[in-house]
Amino acid sequence: MPRLQYTVSDYLNNLHNTDDDNTFDKVLIDSDAFDKQLDGDNDIITPMSWGGGNRISKNMYRVALPSTLLQELRTYANEMGITDFYRSLVIDGPPYNPGQEKSVSFQEQNWMVHRPKSHWKSNMHWLSPADETAHDDYLTILSAGGFDKVLESIGAYFNLDGLSAYHLSFIGVSQCERGFIHTDVNDSGVMAFNLIIPLMLVEGESPELEILSDDETMTRFYQYEYNVASMIGDDALHATASCDYMSKGEMRICATVYVGDITTTNVRNLLMSLTQAYPPVGNAKHLLDRAGDHWSKTDVSKRLPVPMKN
Repeated sequence: MPRLQYTVSDYLNNLHNTDDDNTFDKVLIDSDAFDKQLDGDNDIITPMSWGGGNRISKNMYRVALPSTLLQELRTYANEMGITDFYRSLVIDGPPYNPGQEKSVSFQEQNWMVHRPKSHWKSNMHWLSPADETAHDDYLTILSAGGFDKVLESIGAYFNLDGLSAYHLSFIGVSQCERGFIHTDVNDSGVMAFNLIIPLMLVEGESPELEILSDDETMTRFYQYEYNVASMIGDDALHATASCDYMSKGEMRICATVYVGDITTTNVRNLLMSLTQAYPPVGNAKHLLDRAGDHWSKTDVSKRLPVPMKN
């Protein structure tokens, strides 16, 4: 989960230098043709840019996803009861208190739900597997959705040695007064990323992701798209953009997948980004033992676990 950088007031002091052009320069992606795209030479990873190619954050990317991934994750969230759980929190209410966390169970699996503290000024809640059993079950859904191809593309694009999907969650929100600027990954050596995968969006609403430039002088806003992940890397400053879906009785749900080439050099920094129960907070050995489990430059057998057949 996110590592906090500085206060909202610090961020607001920079807004007088903000450029008024907040239009995202979209690259249209034919998600239905994703599998064919992967079989060819086309990149599925593109830098996030505005105004004809202007990048304000060097470690923000867009990643085309197989359409099967959205289908698998939605089905999983529905069948586990996660979608209804979020509805009870952020639509029907009441939400948890700011800063509150609690152990919960879905289909006899252990999960943890956490609402960020009040300075986040939103009713967002994070929900993550609380142990290895639930984590590995989530991994099988990523596998069924074709996420192995995404890992392969990330590994090749950044010339990495291996990758693990080491931290997984769902996030849900229906109201945000003002986003809190933070980072998700820090000082990994451009070897770890958080992928935000939209599962349920509110039609006709304003962009959902606010991005602060690396030099902290301007903001841009990114509109989420189905079958496209926002990939956030080292020290990329961002926040949930202001929103209010309450009058519509709707909510936004995304999956988040942290992937990384875990090494003895960056493992401590990766651990600093985590606040949920799994992986175990502060346990470097746990992460290192799982380094390169899901993709390897030299070993094609390294893949996500395959779902068990009934």
